[in-house]
Amino acid sequence: MRTRHITSSSRPLPASAAASVLDGRAAGAVAKARATSATDLIATIAQSGLRGRGGAGYPLADKLRAVRESAAARGADPLVIANAYDADTGSPLSRTLIARTIGNLLQGVTIAAHAVGAHEAIVYMHPEAEVERAAMERELGTRSDAPSKLAVSVALGPGGFMGGEESALMNVLEARRTMAHQRPPYPAESGVGMRPTLIASAETLAWLPQIVDGGARATTKLVSVTGAVRAPGVYEVELGTTLGAILDGAGGVNGELKCIAVGGPTGGILAASRTDVKLGFEELRAAGTHMGSAQIRAIPTGVCIVAEAATMFAYLAKETCGICVPCRVGTARVTGILEGVQSQLGRETDIAWLGELGDHMEQFSL
Repeated sequence: MRTRHITSSSRPLPASAAASVLDGRAAGAVAKARATSATDLIATIAQSGLRGRGGAGYPLADKLRAVRESAAARGADPLVIANAYDADTGSPLSRTLIARTIGNLLQGVTIAAHAVGAHEAIVYMHPEAEVERAAMERELGTRSDAPSKLAVSVALGPGGFMGGEESALMNVLEARRTMAHQRPPYPAESGVGMRPTLIASAETLAWLPQIVDGGARATTKLVSVTGAVRAPGVYEVELGTTLGAILDGAGGVNGELKCIAVGGPTGGILAASRTDVKLGFEELRAAGTHMGSAQIRAIPTGVCIVAEAATMFAYLAKETCGICVPCRVGTARVTGILEGVQSQLGRETDIAWLGELGDHMEQFSL
């Protein structure tokens, strides 16, 4: 396993032949991309196997192709958005990326804009990321991108968990309430201002320079290891690494491991026996969770899992945008049931009721 500890000093790690989104550099990538047709550029990105790092794992090349085709069919001017919002405050992946390799991110934005034919791009950030925002604005102030006439600006979200959700993000940029909305249409067809819009995470776009310049394959993922570990922080690890190995790479667990929360507030809690589960989009779904915000939190013995779950749902109930009933009512109802169980007021029917509520929220929430 190759693991890189990003947020604080650590012992040198073994060298790896795998490309790194944080340490790799590709100074000639933008020029090479501009000298390549959009069709060939998207084919190169498809060949790399790059999937969205924002949680869903959707192939980036498919998004690029859809935006370009929609713009051509409608004669519309497309838009590129780098989602660097970090909705889960316990997983500051975009902040880390900007601090470490802001150049890779902005090169990636430029390459994506060339691929879809856009002349405007937005880096969308959390309002509390003040240091990273200042760094981004300084970097943009020193850059000249006249050959492509690409205008890049910074936009701030409202704060809170929902601000990073794709459709809510678009509402924010249109000066509307931070609320999710039904899809389709997808952003590639009708996004911000009804323009074909590419929305990709900062981590995803930061891979593009190395892919274009040297044919790199994006085989690593940034994760935030938190909870009962000796060296919490943001790490870059190989996809396919087991959760147990990731915890070991963060210095190991303090005390005895009870379970692992994977994916942030919307993820799942896996038993300590599941340390063999691999970090991967399909593998995590099969295990009962998802990549989500890529937070991996070690929970030690002595912590009540019912209380832990109640805390997670209370947070979601507070942060819900409120537009759909299954989420607005479901999260509050689950919180109430779990708090009742925690207070020894639970009923025998609670388990079945929780399962029904969970299925309903999964199937019908936006």
